Amino acid sequence: MNKSQWAEHLLRDEGFQMMMEELRSVEVSKFAMSAASEANVREDAYHQLRALEKIEAYLEGLSAQKLIDEKRLKIL
Repeated sequence: MNKSQWAEHLLRDEGFQMMMEELRSVEVSKFAMSAASEANVREDAYHQLRALEKIEAYLEGLSAQKLIDEKRLKIL
């Protein structure tokens, strides 16, 4: 199994999807439940959400690499 297949499998995995959604929910909850004076809590939650997005974007990029390579071969 290469990286592209691994990423595709992971993105389709129901357990992985549930975990990512739960992690997102925790951070959104921190943001929503923070007091007006807790700017640092909201900032930390924001950074965590961006980190989760980066992880998913990385996996989607790996998964898409297979299609990119196939299309590149068709052009050549």
